[in-house]
Amino acid sequence: MSRSRFGPRANWFPSLTDLLAGFVVCSILSCQRSPQPESPASTGNLQANNLNATGVNDEQIVAFCSGCHAMPRPTSFPADAWYDEVKRGFDFYHQSERKDLFPPPVQPVVEYFRSKAPAKLEISLPKSVPGPDRLRFRTVEINATTSRSEPKPVAISFVGKWPRGNTAEFDVVFSDMANGGVFLSQFQDAKPVSQLLAELNNPAVVSRCDLNGNGRIDMVIADLGSFNPSDHDQGRVLWLADVEDRTSGKSCVSLAVGLGRVADVQPADVDADGDIDLIVAEFGWHKTGRILLLRNDGDRGSPVFSMHVIDRRPGTIHVPIIDFNRDGRPDFVALISQEFEVIELFLNQGNEVFEKHRIHAAGDPAFGSSGIQVVDLDGDGDDDVLYTNGDMFDSFHIKPYHGIQWLENTGRFPFIPHRLTIFPGAYRALAGDLDQDGDFDIVAGAFVPAEARETDPSKSLESLIWLEQLRPGEFVRHSLETGNCVHAAMDVADLDDDGDLDIAVGSFRDAKSPNQSAITIWWNNSSHRAKTK
Repeated sequence: MSRSRFGPRANWFPSLTDLLAGFVVCSILSCQRSPQPESPASTGNLQANNLNATGVNDEQIVAFCSGCHAMPRPTSFPADAWYDEVKRGFDFYHQSERKDLFPPPVQPVVEYFRSKAPAKLEISLPKSVPGPDRLRFRTVEINATTSRSEPKPVAISFVGKWPRGNTAEFDVVFSDMANGGVFLSQFQDAKPVSQLLAELNNPAVVSRCDLNGNGRIDMVIADLGSFNPSDHDQGRVLWLADVEDRTSGKSCVSLAVGLGRVADVQPADVDADGDIDLIVAEFGWHKTGRILLLRNDGDRGSPVFSMHVIDRRPGTIHVPIIDFNRDGRPDFVALISQEFEVIELFLNQGNEVFEKHRIHAAGDPAFGSSGIQVVDLDGDGDDDVLYTNGDMFDSFHIKPYHGIQWLENTGRFPFIPHRLTIFPGAYRALAGDLDQDGDFDIVAGAFVPAEARETDPSKSLESLIWLEQLRPGEFVRHSLETGNCVHAAMDVADLDDDGDLDIAVGSFRDAKSPNQSAITIWWNNSSHRAKTK
């Protein structure tokens, strides 16, 4: 179960979600519920006869622990972590005020999981091979500050290319969910110059659209409303009109307020009436969270929105828009974390009705879903899903099952999962033809929280990798960076219009991080075209 999220965020104008969506927490046994359990016993395993002496059998434990989500896998955590995980699950159960389940005593549940869990999570990291000589990068860093007198370490939750009007020029837009800033950075004489566009609470994701139909580009922004996870009504969806007019001093307009933590917002003409509507991922926390349609009911030029609930589950990170069945109506895919850990397709039937199809279910509430991109990865003409799981905010352990998955569309549901590589802390993975050989490669970044970095050898972990596609569905792994696992946001795009793809990664830092740069641009110097920056 993902324990944190700021959205995800994706590359739907993209990037990230990322992050991704602020933090969005869930629990390993979370039915959303619990009282104080007995004090923890020895970390050793309890023998079967002692477990039976409590009058509790395995079937009762499984029935309770899978009462509202998939049964947690004992191998998801080391044995000594299960007391805290079980206690948290019981706490959420009691807080939920559900009465339809029959909780056994806490300690037999703890020992059930301990007896089946490994003493330590062993991980065998795959080896990267040297990349092609023709692919070379150089880096430049972007810094940005808000007006806060006591700024926090940067927490970049979104970064993406922002084309400048109809020209070949570009800007880079990014959001700092810790300090509240939304920034636009231009390159002047190859040096980045950043401008603060807006100061909000905790902006998670920025999307590009012309909301009022005046031919000028606007921003719609998902604002979590709090950095730390909580059930509240401070989440918002905001509109910043005419981004290129930076002299008017205008402020953001609130399109929807009183929401839970909003992790993503994506624009589309959902009802085919000629104006822009919004699909909203209200991540929430335990008691809040939904997927919403904000339908634009205003006159052209004056957007006014009504709210319609599409799904009532908390935990949605990303909601990329696609026309999946090619019927001309915008559909969307949703990554729903928390205890659900599923990817759902919502087919637009019109009249605010969506037909739901399950693309994938992780099968373990501790899977740690962190992001998706909808892309035809194998080049066969249909939409697949690129999927990462690497969220460590459930226990701060480096986990052997974190990594990158390709969910292959074979014309039926669910999609066929292919695990492409182990990648601890995998937060964003985006497809692009990095080596210009005609197929999609994958660039992926890792985010390992400070608590995990202190208990595990994260300095030896790769923080930025690319998977070179040799043949459809066959990849070889190359390392770009090691030991800087702070990348919760990323975009892969031709940032300088020179014909090859560059990489922009955001930094999600803490007080112990020595480097406080917000964005690092990895300029791809492999193109034969002249550089323009």
